[in-house]
Amino acid sequence: MFTQLITAYGAKEFDKFLAYMREDTVFEWPFRPLADFPEQITGGSTFVEISKEGMADCLPYNHQVDQFYDLVEPDTLIVEYHTDTTYLPTNERYANNYISIVRFEDDKVVYWKEYINPLPVLEVYGSDFSNETAASATPDEK
Repeated sequence: MFTQLITAYGAKEFDKFLAYMREDTVFEWPFRPLADFPEQITGGSTFVEISKEGMADCLPYNHQVDQFYDLVEPDTLIVEYHTDTTYLPTNERYANNYISIVRFEDDKVVYWKEYINPLPVLEVYGSDFSNETAASATPDEK
């Protein structure tokens, strides 16, 4: 299921991605990709709106799963994946690696904690992406 949802997300098929989310899904970034990026977002739709802005100037992200880890809890997943795309305004390659902890209830994601390397984000997107995401976040998310 995770492979399907991350593939849809990377392909910018946001309706398919949202089908795997609950509206109250909590997304967290212990190491925010940018200083102005919220540490936490609640709601699949809110996450998608921020994602649409951040991904608008890119080709599809082409997320690929690298490793799933076996866990004792059947509704929790730890997964490593990566992305590879092109940021169109500068024609630069954007590639990054992620580790996520994802919890499910009734085949829907209820919690997603993502560990991302912020350096590739800053190198490729720079302040442009930071300004877009900060402008779209609600006051509680800044």
